[in-house]
Amino acid sequence: MSTTLPAVTESPQLHIAMSCPSLFEVRVVVVGEIDLATVELLRDRLLSALRDHSPAVVDVDLAGVTFLDCTGIGALLAVHTIALRSVCQLRVSHPQPIVGRVLAVTGVIGVLTAPIENLQPLRPESGQRSGTRSATATVAQPLGVMVAA
Repeated sequence: MSTTLPAVTESPQLHIAMSCPSLFEVRVVVVGEIDLATVELLRDRLLSALRDHSPAVVDVDLAGVTFLDCTGIGALLAVHTIALRSVCQLRVSHPQPIVGRVLAVTGVIGVLTAPIENLQPLRPESGQRSGTRSATATVAQPLGVMVAA
């Protein structure tokens, strides 16, 4: 049951395609550069995936991303935090070596590439409203800040 949604091509520097490979997962494939000029498009598309599909997992495939700056990292972390509040796990997969290095140097690679656990389709439990989930979310540990002297 894989559904492919239309690609977003509002920016010549960034292309985003979304698919739903299962009832509980949304896969977002990102190609291009994530920077100040394109970060709003990425953030909006990830938030719409959370809002429109209420998945258990959003997998952000960065195999085609050639550049990632601090605004992109900030957007990924912000959407990651929002996803946790919705009992969803946002994770980054397949980063190019340079993108993986940026994520490692900034100390966020462990937060954004945590393994996906306990994937389950959304099913209301007894006494629970439709469209909500009960689960225990893993909250990311605070990141240390390094200051150069």
